[in-house]
Amino acid sequence: MRFDFVPFFNPGENIPWNRVVKMMREQTNLAEQADFTTVWLTEHHFAHNGYLNAPPNPIMMSLDLASHSKKIRVGQAPIVLPDWHPLRVAEDIALLDNMTEGRVDFGVAKGINERVTLQFNKDADRRDNEKSYRLFMESLEVILKAWTKDPFSHKGEFYEFPVPGWKETNRFLMPLEKEYHSEKGEYTGMYIHPRPYQDPHPPVWLMSNSPHTYKLAAERGFKVIGMSSPPGKLESCWDAYANAESHDGAKYQRGDGVGVCTVIYVAETMEQADKDARAAINGYYEYLSGSRPEGSWTRKAYLDDDANPTDEDLNGEWFDFLMKYELIWVGDADYVAEKIDKLNKSIGLNHIMLLQQFPGFDYQKILKSMALFSERVMPRFNPDGV
Repeated sequence: MRFDFVPFFNPGENIPWNRVVKMMREQTNLAEQADFTTVWLTEHHFAHNGYLNAPPNPIMMSLDLASHSKKIRVGQAPIVLPDWHPLRVAEDIALLDNMTEGRVDFGVAKGINERVTLQFNKDADRRDNEKSYRLFMESLEVILKAWTKDPFSHKGEFYEFPVPGWKETNRFLMPLEKEYHSEKGEYTGMYIHPRPYQDPHPPVWLMSNSPHTYKLAAERGFKVIGMSSPPGKLESCWDAYANAESHDGAKYQRGDGVGVCTVIYVAETMEQADKDARAAINGYYEYLSGSRPEGSWTRKAYLDDDANPTDEDLNGEWFDFLMKYELIWVGDADYVAEKIDKLNKSIGLNHIMLLQQFPGFDYQKILKSMALFSERVMPRFNPDGV
């Protein structure tokens, strides 16, 4: 079983960011001592209300946490590629990979529909979902070309590299290298440095709950992490991955190459866990559901397609709904371990990303929950390593 985590960043309150950074370092050190595999950094911007108080730059945050630890891997969950220039991402991640000597998991996604994207790139406006998806895929294509081809070039819907029209005139560079220049001196092929430390590059992780994305990932040699879902939806995604024709002919079993990001909170007793987390989880999921007005994160959407939610499911507290359908694991160590073991045996779960983003929550309780999880839950499962 592989255990990863996303650091708590105090959502719901804007506290000084030097404190947030120190909190993330402390959590990462605790996780490293407990043999977590990867710390994952999310990306959000313009958090005037504190709810999106995650690092605006998960690459820089990854470097900081790697420099304050010794062995834990650092990942991005995700880098929202449409909001970035792909050549910058290729360079920055390759540099991070060298600085950490291969401790990078490269996580990417298209991102959700929010106000942020238009501030960076009008082509990335996720109100046009198809266009932003094409931009996402082209950006990832550029990055992989830059890491693996020498020289590389690209011409797509959104980007062309090298940009046509540059003719080298620097006499120091004469005679020009033919692989990068035409006979007339035009720049025709590119190279980025450094090359990634990992060969051929850091593992690529997509963040998704779509069977289409899982199939695509398996075909291209990527891995996938999705948000907690009912077993039927997990199975449809994981089977799409396992049944895909992989790029290298590898045969996957259900659960290979995939993970689940799950809200987990551990207390000494079930009653204490409920008391601690109920209000915060209600607030967190109210916020999430409000962020997707088209209804994709309503309560019905959290269930299997053939499920019929009751009136209580639709109108009661989020906490009770999520606990009923085991979409969050909040309780004592026995309860949480039981939920992990159940999915491990039933559908092959072997990779968990622990999430504890509770608005207005006491940070010391986060540390206590992580300690209980690492001391009383993780030892019941065999470690899976990197």
